[in-house]
Amino acid sequence: MNQPHMAQHNERNVRLLPRHWAWLEAQPRGVHASLRLLVEMASRDMDGYFRAVRIKEECYLYMRDMAGDRPHFEEAVRAMFANDADGLQQQMTSWPAPVRTHINALLAATQVNVIGKEST
Repeated sequence: MNQPHMAQHNERNVRLLPRHWAWLEAQPRGVHASLRLLVEMASRDMDGYFRAVRIKEECYLYMRDMAGDRPHFEEAVRAMFANDADGLQQQMTSWPAPVRTHINALLAATQVNVIGKEST
């Protein structure tokens, strides 16, 4: 006897910290609806927050590879993650111009808008 095709639900487990579960359980929509809403909001990324985070992570990896042994590297990274464009430019002054230019180009789309602030 053939049974009608039933939709397959792929259930997956999510591991969260106890405080995360407590927050989810306190939401009026419930755990599952709240998780779906959070994922939906993040995937739409209307304010660009998650895109900016991804760009900063990409920039950090580039900075680590290209300038990790340069003077003021750690200070420059801290300035970048703190959205301190002036501080970032100040810390990168001794770095090669192509490296500074690429970092500025990567960060141009985030709130750390450093385009046009080339160090001399």
